[in-house]
Amino acid sequence: MAAPAAADLGGARAGDDEVDVIILGAGPAGAAAAITLRRHTRLRVALVERRLFDPFRPGETVSPALFPLMDYLGIARARFEERHLQSYAHAAAWGGDKLVVRDFLFNGQGSGLHLDRLAFDSMLLEQAGQLGAQIVQPAELLGISGGARWAVALRQGGRKRTLGAAYLIDCSGRSSVMVRQQQCPVLQTDRMVGVYAYYAAGPAGGGERLQRTLVETTEQGWFYLAPLPGARTALAFMTDAETLRTLDLLDPATWRRHALASTHIGALVRGLGAPQAFRQYPVHSRVARLPANAAWTAAGDAAASFDPVSSLGIGHALSSGIHAARVAHAYVEQGGGLGEGYRQSLLAHFQSYAATRRALYANERRWPGAGFWQRRLAQEGERAVA
Repeated sequence: MAAPAAADLGGARAGDDEVDVIILGAGPAGAAAAITLRRHTRLRVALVERRLFDPFRPGETVSPALFPLMDYLGIARARFEERHLQSYAHAAAWGGDKLVVRDFLFNGQGSGLHLDRLAFDSMLLEQAGQLGAQIVQPAELLGISGGARWAVALRQGGRKRTLGAAYLIDCSGRSSVMVRQQQCPVLQTDRMVGVYAYYAAGPAGGGERLQRTLVETTEQGWFYLAPLPGARTALAFMTDAETLRTLDLLDPATWRRHALASTHIGALVRGLGAPQAFRQYPVHSRVARLPANAAWTAAGDAAASFDPVSSLGIGHALSSGIHAARVAHAYVEQGGGLGEGYRQSLLAHFQSYAATRRALYANERRWPGAGFWQRRLAQEGERAVA
């Protein structure tokens, strides 16, 4: 569902179809870009989202490092925290059977949060709408054409509509609409996938209602469990496309048996019934080589996406959305100036992430002959994709 204040139900108003910046995608990256432009510039903004928000979406836990970004977006910490669940620790059995717990109490920043993603995404979208961004949701994208200005053709509520703008920001997630259309080189390092199950309750006995995340490796990948607001639970298994097919993990019964065979996760899964939702998502690592000074850029997963083990997803979405908005403002007002720096910072960030990720996977040495772990160390032969 969309935030009530952000719904565009009354059709186009005079002047609505011509703006300065069109943002494709109203998730955290797109909303952050829209909020930044409306808070700090006078540019007109249209935020286009193809569907209503899904209540079941990856990205359930954030660290305390997210709070400064929310402050920049003008969202008070108290307002941000009220709909979510405190996250006090991270527990992991990685590289051995023993569960190692890292308590947020000692990091100097306080606790993180387990998110209600529907509430979180809607809050950001509502903030953008209240600041004057035009929200177009849901809207089917029919085509994008360039020229002196961009023309974005949409179908909304049974009618066609064309938005015009001087600048585009691609926040369309892993579908990366503009990155693909403009044929930007993309470096992809793996073929990771995540199979997620969402439960209406927590494990019986309250074991993991300790409000902490839990990660556990297996021979074929690794599990992740997080408590959610409303006594709900998210459980995911991260593997790669080859292993997914071999083990038939898209079958819920097979997936559950695999979870029950693990040590720490298995003890908790026994207390869970049938999931409310069972989904597969691509979680591969990739980065686009964005143009230095074109009339468009990208943010969030459209620009770079990361292995969930890094916990970079939402923080990267917000920070890259903020920076992409600054690039857009500089281009519209001054003809450019910030695009190259943004492009290079994304590539440098991804390079640093890739080195850290390799080191982390190298710490798990219990299954040296397993294809999943061999491919993690080899990075599946880093390759450019179209």
